[in-house]
Amino acid sequence: MECIAKFDFQATACDELSFRKNDVLKVLNTEDDRNWCKAEVDGRSGFIPKNYIDIKPNYWYHGRISRLEAENILGQKPLPDGAFLIRESESSPGDFSLSVKYGDGVQHFKVLRDGAGKYFLWVVKFNSLNDLIDYHRTQTISRTQKILLKDVPLENFSVTAIYDFTPQEHGELPFKRHEVITVIDWSDEHWWRGKLQGRTGIFPNNYVSVKQDVVDRLRRAGYNVPNNTIAKP
Repeated sequence: MECIAKFDFQATACDELSFRKNDVLKVLNTEDDRNWCKAEVDGRSGFIPKNYIDIKPNYWYHGRISRLEAENILGQKPLPDGAFLIRESESSPGDFSLSVKYGDGVQHFKVLRDGAGKYFLWVVKFNSLNDLIDYHRTQTISRTQKILLKDVPLENFSVTAIYDFTPQEHGELPFKRHEVITVIDWSDEHWWRGKLQGRTGIFPNNYVSVKQDVVDRLRRAGYNVPNNTIAKP
């Protein structure tokens, strides 16, 4: 995973990692401590404070789950071939595995790293997991079958109202600023359908804020998301 440094950080212990504002760092582990994570930059690694960084959207990262749990997630409902997730490797702590739906099963690939810290599956190497995943959206991950990575289809998601909305027509959904709405249909370019407190109706999508990872997935799937609705980190 990648993150962007929001501030300079000067290490005060031997196991910490110094960095500068706007540096792009590789995040190696986020789960062992609620306030610190392990990261790497320019061949150096160490612990960094989580509140000094913005982690790039990584909805595909499921952390420390088992091979069996990954198979249950990808096999629990019909998914397209290529639906995937990244998890921490069970056999090699600190490394990552890629689990991918294909046919009636799930294939698992160990993500390798070279001496310079670059990630790869076969030959082509990448500076980050994000880059590896983007590459394999258009280039097969398998040597024997054509398998392209695809996002797990987006299910209903939540948005937060940034303005009050008073309906002008029947079928519109009223809400107040800061209320949280569950979006159940986002196929229209300007009006989404949502649920709130037992009511269902349509509303203008520029009246709500949407988390960045949801925005990325919607846009990748070809849906419109107004720029001014993207939630601030």
